[in-house]
Amino acid sequence: MIRGGVIVFIIGVTCVITSVCHGQTINLSDSLYHVLKNRPVPTAKLDTRNSFVTGKSAKVYGIKAGLSFRKTLTIGIGYNWIGTDLKELVRIGPNQFESEIKLRYVAPFLEYSFYKKGNWEAMVPVQLGFGRSYHRVNTGSGDMNINNGRVVIYEPGMNIEYKILGVVGVGGGIGYRIMLKNNKAIDQQFTSPVYVIRFRLIFDEIIKQARSLKQTEE
Repeated sequence: MIRGGVIVFIIGVTCVITSVCHGQTINLSDSLYHVLKNRPVPTAKLDTRNSFVTGKSAKVYGIKAGLSFRKTLTIGIGYNWIGTDLKELVRIGPNQFESEIKLRYVAPFLEYSFYKKGNWEAMVPVQLGFGRSYHRVNTGSGDMNINNGRVVIYEPGMNIEYKILGVVGVGGGIGYRIMLKNNKAIDQQFTSPVYVIRFRLIFDEIIKQARSLKQTEE
């Protein structure tokens, strides 16, 4: 089931990239080598993604910081966690308690913009996460974490964005969270499709247009 979903995702992304790139609209000189020769600019963002855990909707939040090369390649690191309140019954000795399912991980990431034409832009984000999953239980005398185990996560995806007047970006993306190493102490399905709805203000372009308007008025 999981393997089939991954294969469908890869085929789907490949088909979209092929159709988007039809007509050779990618500037081949804008290769990674040439992009990395440019001076990087610091960047940071908050990230929200939608996913599933054993069929239940689960939002993933992220804080990311890195370096952007010519608005084409971004390399950085982020901290991610499941923010949805997911419950599961666990047993401690003879007693049974309701617990919260937690997943937290640090992930180096890379985002490459492979297509730019007119107001459209398509990019491929990839991240590799290292962290832990566990149950958080309130036994009445305080919170405690049990079934703590390491996880390794690979998350590829693709985002498409349309820019309105050059200052607002709207779009969406799809991806897949693949558990390369899972915590066997937690019997939950973390491997899942991931989808995102994008909306952002392009502040550098807003500032650029404001300065240009001010100079025109002067």
